[in-house]
Amino acid sequence: RYQLEVVQEPIRARMCGFGDKDRRPIDPPPVIRLLVLTEDGTPVPESSVDHSTMIVIAGLWSEDCKEERNLVINPSSIPAQPSCSSSSIMSLNAPLCTRNLMGHCTSSAYLLNDHMNRLGIFFIFQDLSVRTEGTFTLKFSFCDVKEPLFHGFTNARGIVAAEVYSSTFRAYSAKKFPGMTESTALSKAFAKQGIKIPIRKEARYRRVNDDLPDQTSESSKPSSVANTAPDNIPDDVKSDDNEDDILEKQEPSEDDAVVVFDITRENKGKFITRWRRRSK
Repeated sequence: RYQLEVVQEPIRARMCGFGDKDRRPIDPPPVIRLLVLTEDGTPVPESSVDHSTMIVIAGLWSEDCKEERNLVINPSSIPAQPSCSSSSIMSLNAPLCTRNLMGHCTSSAYLLNDHMNRLGIFFIFQDLSVRTEGTFTLKFSFCDVKEPLFHGFTNARGIVAAEVYSSTFRAYSAKKFPGMTESTALSKAFAKQGIKIPIRKEARYRRVNDDLPDQTSESSKPSSVANTAPDNIPDDVKSDDNEDDILEKQEPSEDDAVVVFDITRENKGKFITRWRRRSK
């Protein structure tokens, strides 16, 4: 007999709406572990189990685990009400439903070591997203597709041998989403073993003042000396390469660097630094 255990619970998600361009996965990715037991409840070693035909299917359910939430009405398919002056007939077609749980809802079995270096059979759901805002739970159903064939049922589907529900999680709107959490030790351990799972070194939180304009004043921003000089010099300004065409910005002292404003065509009005000694 089989038993499922949720070893990594979902915490939060950002609703993706009814478009597919900006889809964020549930964070952290749910991970399910399979326990294979004998009739008397003795655990069977994972290395001796043929897991090549085992799968787990994820479904979206209500917070109390009583109602399925896998489908949702697409708002674009709802017919608009005609105005009073319009003579057109309102469409009687039923609104179209679409999937509320997006991504890869089925996971194959993986024989991996967890972050404690314990061998196990795991099912990883790193690509699940929710379209609508709300509080949900995930239902995971396990089946071995070879079982009907073993019993001679060639046209039968896989028999659900075990089920488990996750803890509740919330799907936020884009403005209320608090950000992605830091990747767990379990996710990092699976990524090192070749599982394609997104890894983040630090938690990414949304700043509270993201919607406010930048209050940094221009005076507080660092500026180089070159940025304060004029960009263009008129073409009619002509000078020879001598010191009379150099306007000193400050009185030089002996053996000090002289910061001067050069208006020659070569330097185009930039502050430059020159070393010179006063003649005695």
